[in-house]
Amino acid sequence: MKNEKNKNYKVAKTTKELASALGLESVSDIALIEYKAQLSAMAVKAIEKSGLSVNEVVKQSGVARSKVSAIKNGSIAGISCDLFMKVISAAGAKLSFKMAS
Repeated sequence: MKNEKNKNYKVAKTTKELASALGLESVSDIALIEYKAQLSAMAVKAIEKSGLSVNEVVKQSGVARSKVSAIKNGSIAGISCDLFMKVISAAGAKLSFKMAS
C-alpha cells in the first residue's frame, strides 16, 4: 500500500488482485471481472476501429452517453455485459463465444 496525503490505497495489476482488493473471493466473481475486462478491451478497440464518435455509438446502440464514454475510457464499474455487447455491435464488430473448461 502507498500512503499519499493520508490516503491508503492498493494498486491492482491483475483481475485476481482487483477481486481480492474488493473482497471478492469466489471463482465466479473473479471470472466475471475477467470477462468484463475482456469485453471492455474489445469495446474500446471496436470504437477506435470504427471511427465513430461517442454520440454516433450512443445513437446506434441505445446506450446512455455516460456509459459509452465510460466504456471508451476503459471502465468496467457499473457497466453490465449486455451494454458492452451493444456498444461492440454498434461499432460494427462481431462477437463470438467459446467455452472452455
